[in-house]
Amino acid sequence: MPLPPTPPPPPPKVQTPWFLKPQRYGLTLANGVTAIRLVLVPFIAAALLNQRFDDAFWLTLLAGASDAVDGFIARYFGHKSIVGAYLDPAADKILILTLFGLLTYADHLPLWLMVLVLARDVAIVATVFAFTRMRKPGVRIKPLFISKVTTFSQIVLLLATLADLAFTLDWGTLRVILVWTAAALTVASWAAYLQEALRAGGKGK
Repeated sequence: MPLPPTPPPPPPKVQTPWFLKPQRYGLTLANGVTAIRLVLVPFIAAALLNQRFDDAFWLTLLAGASDAVDGFIARYFGHKSIVGAYLDPAADKILILTLFGLLTYADHLPLWLMVLVLARDVAIVATVFAFTRMRKPGVRIKPLFISKVTTFSQIVLLLATLADLAFTLDWGTLRVILVWTAAALTVASWAAYLQEALRAGGKGK
């Protein structure tokens, strides 16, 4: 009786580099990339204050790219962490509000848009803080897709404004369209979070 064929040896286990392994306390490559975005903020602010719009544009473009990179690393390599869940949106808000504030101060963006963006962010943070303090079981406000779209539209507006200032592209009409698009999405995301808060509040009763 012939012997059964010998199964092939298992493939050698590939050792994951240390910098791609999820670490304790949020020390991950994804959060490191997010931290780079925070480090870039004062350099972008300095470039704007000195009217070096080309430097501000390229640094902001790099910061925006880092947002996509850290998200990819977190999903692909399993680097999601509690630290990252707070650090990533905080880095986005600091970058966006700094740019909005400085460009508004220099009259390159309308004041009402800055007020709208700031009011929406303050309202969302206050709502999440209130529900966190209540600590009701089963009550949680999840990040919404429209919030990501809103953030993207705001970054596109900021990049277009910086590019127009840096390279004299005569994008006046395009910038007006982007301003109103960002404003509409900001209001829509604010309303969506309000609806989600009311739903979560009703669920927690």
